[in-house]
Amino acid sequence: MKILAIIGSPKGKGDGYALTRTVEEKMRSLGDVEFEYVFLRDVNLQPCRGCYLCLGKGEDKCPIKDDRPLIEKKMADADGVVFVSPTYVMNVSGMMKNFMDRFAYACHRPRFFKRALAISTTGGIGQQITAFILAFTASMWGFSPAYRLGVIQPPKFEDMLEPEVRERQVKKNEAMAEKAAIRFYRAVNSGMPSPGVVGLVQFELQRRAFSRFRDGNVDYEYWKNNGWLSPDCHYFYDSRAGIVKRSIAAAAAKLFTIGLPMPPEKRTAD
Repeated sequence: MKILAIIGSPKGKGDGYALTRTVEEKMRSLGDVEFEYVFLRDVNLQPCRGCYLCLGKGEDKCPIKDDRPLIEKKMADADGVVFVSPTYVMNVSGMMKNFMDRFAYACHRPRFFKRALAISTTGGIGQQITAFILAFTASMWGFSPAYRLGVIQPPKFEDMLEPEVRERQVKKNEAMAEKAAIRFYRAVNSGMPSPGVVGLVQFELQRRAFSRFRDGNVDYEYWKNNGWLSPDCHYFYDSRAGIVKRSIAAAAAKLFTIGLPMPPEKRTAD
């Protein structure tokens, strides 16, 4: 089992890294597991310029030439990916946000159909919000998050926390990390799950949106080539979703798209 951990802390080997190592050690005790770490502070990942070319023309048209394709390949080659970020002002770190921005095209053209684990740390509050943001973004790229691990790491200033309180929190974090490791390990071994109604609605909304375009549009071509525009296709992969969930998703998507204007290029083609 090959796991890739992407660390979004400017410190590099800070609290999030230490927590991830605890997860790694537990997973190694469960089976043959190999971890690789990518520290965003150490890679060449320049800020997104907001030019829209990756979305409108394709990610290969991005004017920035850096390590983004290398990171994408690492995610594609891994069996599971761990996304790690500290909590800064109730959100992910700036490095992690830029990482998300640089992969915006994967929201339109999902490609990572594997399991993910979201890990966030904080000195006070907001860790659950950060973990949710990590997991939700990953799900837009095709990942199926297996667990969200958000923990409070006791501040390192000795006068801010009583020793016994610090010790209890450390033990609690270790227990939570072990639980996350077990859940993630089992999820990676079991493969992709059957999607819920929300996932099916998301797929159907995108399918309806991109089917309105014509040949030459990068999203239309991507979805057509993957067979996702077919009326018989209900999800990105064999979803094993029942007729009831599929019917609810289709009805919800139809409701949301009522009155949606036709793209100009489609009107011209017609």
